[in-house]
Amino acid sequence: MAAEGRDPELIQAAYWIVLGRAATANELYAETRGRLNSDQLTLLHGLLGSNEFAELRESWKAGRETHNRELLEAALNRLGAHDLFVQRVYQWVLGRPADPGGAEHYAALLERGTRRADIVRALALSDEFERRWQAVPRDSQLCELANPAKWDNPEWLAILRSLGLSDDKLAMHRKPYEFTQFIYGCRRLGALREDATFLSVGAGHELILYWLANHVAKVVATDMYEGVWQGMCAREGDPSVLHNPDQFAPFPYRRDHLTFLRMDGRALEFEDLSFDVAYSLSSIEHFGGMEGARQTIREMARVLRHGGVLGLATEYVLSGPPHDETFQPSEIADLVQHSGLELVEPIDEFVYRRYKTTPVNALHDPYQSPHMLVRMNDTVFTSVMLFLRKN
Repeated sequence: MAAEGRDPELIQAAYWIVLGRAATANELYAETRGRLNSDQLTLLHGLLGSNEFAELRESWKAGRETHNRELLEAALNRLGAHDLFVQRVYQWVLGRPADPGGAEHYAALLERGTRRADIVRALALSDEFERRWQAVPRDSQLCELANPAKWDNPEWLAILRSLGLSDDKLAMHRKPYEFTQFIYGCRRLGALREDATFLSVGAGHELILYWLANHVAKVVATDMYEGVWQGMCAREGDPSVLHNPDQFAPFPYRRDHLTFLRMDGRALEFEDLSFDVAYSLSSIEHFGGMEGARQTIREMARVLRHGGVLGLATEYVLSGPPHDETFQPSEIADLVQHSGLELVEPIDEFVYRRYKTTPVNALHDPYQSPHMLVRMNDTVFTSVMLFLRKN
């Protein structure tokens, strides 16, 4: 990460210019440690791509005031002389140095008494910004909470569509997110190869298994295929898949590349260093609390080859009391620590400070969409996606 990306003064200047406010203590902590936006460019994209900035810009278009004029102007006046301020605004709003003509024009306006906030808004509402904004890459994080912004990422959406799933934002759901994000991450990490071997734990008969069978050398799907899951959640635990996987296939697939096995993820019956990729999508929370989850992750790590990737999605509590079969943020950190593997990047745990989503009431309206946040009584949770690598 570039040194300036961790400079608290630069970060605060960016927040004041783009959002018209200071970074909070938590935001500044995350930014300076690279946990939220890993360099100056992604910091810029993160701020410009935020729901907060989009709402500000819509208000400016409508001519509405969004801030306390005196407080904002006082803060912007602390960002240096007129010429330096103009350069900073160009950098943070247009993403480029100010051209001589533009720098001279806006510096002259400031000398004549134009408010600094008005300069920011003029550039944010310019045709150049509009053209540039259409080309800004959308969120590309791998380790993150289930992220609505991924529906604005063309590369990610292409994977979603290849799974035969809808790209309608109104139909956003955590499960398609998990499938797509896992493939997206494996591709970005160089793990999605024709000669790669994949192990799925708690696999059920999810459609991603059939997709992977068409793209990698071998996919082994393991599950207990018993209990309540035989009749719930699209019969994901239906044991008939062990003998007739074709009945659940959403599209043609390479049959000789996919094998289903009855197996406990806490005691995998494979030798050490057997697979290039091991993954589990929203299953380990059902394996017996923290100890069951720890043991499953240790087993998945054991069977990974050196340099291999472990992909993991599970339930992450955003607010409220503990709830069965979900994990608190501290417990997610514990699972990572006990894996013996290294996260490929820090977890972006601040997604829902940038994007507004209404939690689905799982008790009264479980089929509501978008379905990115879930509420069970007083507990609100979502999916967290992790990628770890074995040294």
